[in-house]
Amino acid sequence: MAISLTLRIRPALLIILFALTCPKQCTSHRLTLRLHTKSIKTQKSPKIKAGYLHSKSTPVPSRLDNLWTTEIADIVSHVTPFPNPAAFLANISIGDPPVPQLLLIDTGSDLTWIQCLPCKCYPQTIPFFHPSRSSTYRNASCESAPHAMPQIFRDEKTGNCRYHLRYRDFSNTRGVLAEEKLTFQTSDDGLISKPNIVFGCGQDNSGFTQYSGVLGLGPGTFSIVTRNFGSKFSYCFGSLTDPTYPHNNLILGNGAKIEGDPTPLQIFQDRYYLDLQAISLGEKLLDIEPGIFQRSRSQGGTVIDTGCSPTILAREAYETLSEEIDFLLGEFLRRVKDWEQYTNPCYEGNLKLDLYGFPVVTFHFTGGAELALDVESLFVSSKSGDRFCLAMTMNAFDDMSVIGAMAQQNYNVGYNLRTMKVYFQRTDCEILDS
Repeated sequence: MAISLTLRIRPALLIILFALTCPKQCTSHRLTLRLHTKSIKTQKSPKIKAGYLHSKSTPVPSRLDNLWTTEIADIVSHVTPFPNPAAFLANISIGDPPVPQLLLIDTGSDLTWIQCLPCKCYPQTIPFFHPSRSSTYRNASCESAPHAMPQIFRDEKTGNCRYHLRYRDFSNTRGVLAEEKLTFQTSDDGLISKPNIVFGCGQDNSGFTQYSGVLGLGPGTFSIVTRNFGSKFSYCFGSLTDPTYPHNNLILGNGAKIEGDPTPLQIFQDRYYLDLQAISLGEKLLDIEPGIFQRSRSQGGTVIDTGCSPTILAREAYETLSEEIDFLLGEFLRRVKDWEQYTNPCYEGNLKLDLYGFPVVTFHFTGGAELALDVESLFVSSKSGDRFCLAMTMNAFDDMSVIGAMAQQNYNVGYNLRTMKVYFQRTDCEILDS
């Protein structure tokens, strides 16, 4: 059973920023980026519609038997950029026989959950998982985790352990806490399974779209990272606008690519916090008080969260950066009205043509690590292509800043929870994949 899921066309992609519509796109906000597709002709698969995901054909059983590995190898999931909402999805199979699933890679939450039939489900573009058809599905016991997310409780009528997880945008999932076998690819192109992984079997899910569920990589009680894969993981993301790029990947366990420049990592309330020190635009270091990025008790700080599409900045940082950008662009581009509440400033012009040579915005972290945001990570284009906006938003709720998936394009990011460091390496993922 092949577990890789792919897009079979190369759509032309345009990015639009939407507010207040995303499912669990940010740790503490409700903002997402949506990539809209246009159908184009292709000789290989002319009948496939743009924006849909399909599993590859199933190999014959004898071939599957030869794929299973008997030695320990790096556990790898090939990653697919997802157009709507903009996200990176992991290819993982669940159950026996294995059913391929596409899960949102989310370092901002802990629980891995998947839509399970029968359920009150949102539509998804690949087959649903049916627990009754898997020989390895088991109900999980209720654990004592009073401060963990999600909330869990024992159903006295059925004896099942149930969970309920509501995100801040009011999207939610509820269902049965269960155990199941997950199947991953390995670095030598084999398959490896991990039995008895605790996950949420989602029976009532809303506010999400098309993908199967969420792969929780946070540091909390129910995370598969801390429960099943030790203390290391890494992901390498290419461009969100190139669904055919084959080298995006997620690596779990000791085989993770822990390379590049390190910066200290802190864990608080099941979130990954980084020590952001400053922001520069080109060669200019912006006049932002460093303390604006620091966590004070339970407020503020800078979180890294792949479940969030855009970059979110505390008010002072956002206002300073956006004013500097407007100073550079406002002299030769006409300001236009933003088309959504949080997309501002906006300009009349073509993103690629008019921003050629625009300076890079760099986030500077403790220890010397840097995250460089080029034009593709900074701006989004209107559907018509004649306007573009800054793809960031100001935190209107508290002083927390969030480094989302869009800012991490063209980077390998490695997490070592034993040494409590995160590593940033700007690279072509093909180099690490070779």
